[in-house]
Amino acid sequence: MPTSSRLMVMSIHTRHANSIMRGDKTVELRKTRPLVAAGQPVALYATSPTQAVVATCVIDSVEVGDPRKLKGDLLERASVTSVEYDTYFADSPQAVALNLTNVVVLSHPITLDSIRERRSWHPPQTWHFLSADRVTAFMGSRLSTALAQLT
Repeated sequence: MPTSSRLMVMSIHTRHANSIMRGDKTVELRKTRPLVAAGQPVALYATSPTQAVVATCVIDSVEVGDPRKLKGDLLERASVTSVEYDTYFADSPQAVALNLTNVVVLSHPITLDSIRERRSWHPPQTWHFLSADRVTAFMGSRLSTALAQLT
């Protein structure tokens, strides 16, 4: 895997995953900063109703700051409305913007059912990390092939 020996699996609402795959959304917003650096490979897990790993990408950079100060710069890139942004960050002292690049849409998404046929697995609430051998064990060679395209 490029740059990192582990894969970040990030859960994203289906609507936002679709926006990322279309190229409308280039920033994923979070309240907590993951321990990642530029170059971190990511598998995007689209939550219900999709329930599948649908794409891979790379974290290009991470921005952290006061939600009010970052809002103007992030709204369009995050593909959210002002009300959605304010609601999401209402009680948060920080906004975290994960700038995404090199999005590769999987031609055959890896469904939750197909993952569970291989191993017991529960999608993360936010994100979690898998080592290279666990990626193959959990998701098979299709995801490993997609990750190779990120380099």
